[in-house]
Amino acid sequence: MKARKALRATVVAAALTATMPLVARAGDLTLDDYFAAALRRSEVVASQAELIRQAEERYVQAKAAVRPRVDGVGAYTRTDTGARDASDFPTRQTLARLTATQPLFRGFREFAAIRQSQALIGAQTGDYLNARVQLFRDVVQNFYEVLALEQDLRNYAEQIGQNREREKELQGRVRIGRSRIGEVLTVQSTISTLRARVEQLRAELATARDVFAFLSGLPAETPLLDIETLPARPAPLEEYLERVAARPDVKAAEGRFQAAQENVAVARGARLPSVDLNANRYLERDGTLEDVDWDVQLALTVPLYAGGGLQSQLREALSQSTQAELDANRVRRLADQEIRSFHQIAVLDRSQLEALQRSTDAARKNYETQRRDYRLGLVTNLDVLQALTDFQENQRALDRARYMAKLNYLRLEAAAVRRPALPEADAR
Repeated sequence: MKARKALRATVVAAALTATMPLVARAGDLTLDDYFAAALRRSEVVASQAELIRQAEERYVQAKAAVRPRVDGVGAYTRTDTGARDASDFPTRQTLARLTATQPLFRGFREFAAIRQSQALIGAQTGDYLNARVQLFRDVVQNFYEVLALEQDLRNYAEQIGQNREREKELQGRVRIGRSRIGEVLTVQSTISTLRARVEQLRAELATARDVFAFLSGLPAETPLLDIETLPARPAPLEEYLERVAARPDVKAAEGRFQAAQENVAVARGARLPSVDLNANRYLERDGTLEDVDWDVQLALTVPLYAGGGLQSQLREALSQSTQAELDANRVRRLADQEIRSFHQIAVLDRSQLEALQRSTDAARKNYETQRRDYRLGLVTNLDVLQALTDFQENQRALDRARYMAKLNYLRLEAAAVRRPALPEADAR
């Protein structure tokens, strides 16, 4: 009777643990805390942030191409006079001037380059946000792997405890001649098998904890606290599919396509004439032009022949634009397929949880019945052990399914850019 009450208390406690939020202890790490620690440590995300800065500097450089350029020029020249008059053409000449150049027209390629740089900033920002999403997925995977393994160990410890109680009961029955010693040995063999499985799980948990330490930079033994909740059912698929355009990988691919289109404009502009305004202010000058202080030049450059290089650059840019468009289409289709797949899994997880809950309840009742019937001599010890094994296997499957359901739901949320939260700068 006491054993039956203990079993019921265990089942009730497990159910409450699965359905009620846990009370946080000092030092417990939630999923969001884990992700924040991983963000601070991730070299991949930090590297993507640096790429954004580089893209921003290239944008500044592209804007500089349409602004005036001022250079200071100084020169000292020594020449052979030959038959020339040394007063007009001195053998030693010094020159100092300020030169200003203002581009007036260059086939609009400089403006296309500015738009291209802006598009690449957007693409790099998308890559940065996508790196955060990928890191979040890695964190979620490891977070629930650790929790599932720890729950498995608790379940096995519970099963070993129940078998040890069974062993004591049988030993008492052997002493009074109501059971055979072989039944005790069978239980002892089961306990040994369970202990071997526990050691295997400990090794798996140690590996998962090492991954945790690598991702977070925190001690491997840091306790984890699961406060995530599952909704009654996922939102309709259409709501998730509407988020495809907001995915960072889709935005990055579209940014690269836009940049590739602007690169075509840059290549076309290189085939057009360019007009520049050049001005010089002479600070020091020798020779016949010694008294000339300044000059202004309007320069027209018409590309006539470059060995076919300009046409080749245009064809290359057109090909790169087509490739970028194909890549953007592929990324959008993959994003759509991923959301559909994760949504279907999240929906099916609900049905699986309900089925496993019913199966676990039935297995528990069967175990209680088998124990009662064994005392009445209606079933064998093997029947009782099999019923106990079935109950514990169902309980382990149910606990693992709960964690997998949360994992798959968070994967769906990440695929639809609902988790993790965007940085404040991007949220604005």
